[in-house]
Amino acid sequence: MQMQNIEKLEEISEKLKGYIQTNYELIKLQTIERSSVILDDLISNFLVGQVVMLFIFFSSICVGFYFASLIGEYYIGYTIITGFYFMCSLILRLLRRKLIEGPIRDKIISKILTS
Repeated sequence: MQMQNIEKLEEISEKLKGYIQTNYELIKLQTIERSSVILDDLISNFLVGQVVMLFIFFSSICVGFYFASLIGEYYIGYTIITGFYFMCSLILRLLRRKLIEGPIRDKIISKILTS
């Protein structure tokens, strides 16, 4: 009877060790998956952001030349564009928590929890 109990305890102990090892591997794989999804999203958004920045840069040059041709002075055309970007930066600065920080934080949290 005693030997039978010891064998059952050893069997339970082995199964428990296997269960713990399997759970550890599962958590490790889930962490790797979530990290890769977040990193993939970060890299793809960075690349898209770079393309958008190039578009805005070259569009600004074109619009600056357009205003310069209308007004007759290059510096005034580019000053108008600079003023536009300055106003945009002030608006973003004032509304950054509502427009930028909150949505980005929510997206990161949802990516972590749903991946």
